[in-house]
Amino acid sequence: MGDPAARRRAAIAAEKDRLARDRERRESRDRTAVSGFLRRKWAWLGVTGDAVTAVHGVLDELSAVPGLPADTRAVLRAAAGGAPDREALLPAVRRALEHAAPEEVLAHVRALWDADIPWLTDAGAERCRVICSSAPSLLLVSGRARAVSGGAAFSLFAAAATRGAVPVPTRHLPDILSWAPLPVLDDLVDHGGLLPEDRPWADRDPGEALYLRARLVPGKVTAQEAAALEWTDYLRREAFLSGARLERLDPADLWDLLYDVVADGDVTRIDELDALLPRTQQIQLRDLRSGAINGEWPRETVADTGLWLLMASLWQPRESVSPQLSPFHALVALNRAYDLLKAGRLEEAGQQAARFEKGGTGRKPGTGLRQEALTIRAYVAAVEGDLAQAEALTEAAVGLGEQAEANLALVRTWRATPKNRRDRVTNPFIELGLDHGSFRWEKHCRELFREAEGDHTEQARINDAEERIRAAQGAEAGLSVFFRIPLEPDRYLMPDSVPATLVPPVAALPRRTPAVSGAELERIRARAAVELLDDLRSTPPRLDRHDRRA
Repeated sequence: MGDPAARRRAAIAAEKDRLARDRERRESRDRTAVSGFLRRKWAWLGVTGDAVTAVHGVLDELSAVPGLPADTRAVLRAAAGGAPDREALLPAVRRALEHAAPEEVLAHVRALWDADIPWLTDAGAERCRVICSSAPSLLLVSGRARAVSGGAAFSLFAAAATRGAVPVPTRHLPDILSWAPLPVLDDLVDHGGLLPEDRPWADRDPGEALYLRARLVPGKVTAQEAAALEWTDYLRREAFLSGARLERLDPADLWDLLYDVVADGDVTRIDELDALLPRTQQIQLRDLRSGAINGEWPRETVADTGLWLLMASLWQPRESVSPQLSPFHALVALNRAYDLLKAGRLEEAGQQAARFEKGGTGRKPGTGLRQEALTIRAYVAAVEGDLAQAEALTEAAVGLGEQAEANLALVRTWRATPKNRRDRVTNPFIELGLDHGSFRWEKHCRELFREAEGDHTEQARINDAEERIRAAQGAEAGLSVFFRIPLEPDRYLMPDSVPATLVPPVAALPRRTPAVSGAELERIRARAAVELLDDLRSTPPRLDRHDRRA
């Protein structure tokens, strides 16, 4: 047996437990009696089961909303106290919710929804199910909820919850564009739910308005506005179009590659450019490359002088080129003749140059190019020993411009001088494959000499040309003792203009906003909850009298 004192304490504790259980059972019977009475009254209002307790709490809070009319407050307090007025309660609930802040409306709507109180119309209940859901996006993309529609705020909530996958109907856009969070508008832009004709920037502050214009109508943004946005791609495009030298990026972007390929003629990077171009310009570039196979392009392509350097870099003609086809073909033909001349292929150079005066149909090449072609032919004739032909051709060149007068005087001097006393007619710069008067002739001679190691004949030729240049530089007449080609080097250059083709239009500004925040989504949800007030019933719902929930 144990300690008597301990047994006494245990007995007292057991008795207290028994009394507490009895008291609880009595109170439970009392509550059940009251609850049963109230539930019969609330059942007429569609409130059944444990929802009575929940509705008491909502009504108690609504009765404290500031600014309520006295009669409305009285109806709410009476209902919260256990005496609901079947006819007046639902209109009073709506008036109270109309006086509450959107966040409070949302809280009360959630409480009523959670308690399964059927005070909303069927359509309102469907919307409420979405609004009160903890995962509305899953509901909105499901088959059942996909057809759910509502007012402007509900539509915006659906768009925000699904990151723009559910668009806002056009009829509701004017009602939400002024207050919708910018990230939600960005979601709609990303999904095509906002178009330029919607003008979402019209009622936004200046900074957001400019951002939205850059997103939707980038072509109407000025360079000054782009600078304010620190819009790098726009500004680099403007720099390219103005012919300014670009600050290179690492890795190279579209504009770096356009500069390399189009402005510098670096065809080694053409595949990189192809990969970055938009589809339209990508097709243009591929057509350009296809045309280079035979040197044939559409007329509008040939007319774009900004493409000439790239076209000339892609096209390496092996046959004689007709200068009459176009100004571009004339420039290519002249450069081909000059390149052949420097390569020592004099006969081919003369044949190509001769095509400027014959052998083709179409527009006659420009005067400057024809003068250069005549000069090349005259030089070939002189080197081949036909000084009479060289003089005739040089006279024709003088007829097109005074630039050839020095060459004509030189040819006449050669003709008047006996052959055994005559200076050599070849230009040593041309023999070395250089432009007349090139400042890098010494370095070039050293490079050629190393390449010709073991070929004593070639090395002797290089030394001879080098000595002739040095001798001329030391003489009073200088380099004028050599037949001058080209007369004007700039005539051989491709135009340094910006192409009209291959340059993509201004691309839309990439999105800069984050995903919609939880706080922003809740504010939209609260405004959507306010729209549910139009779906509140004004009279109690008709319930199945066999419903056993009461």
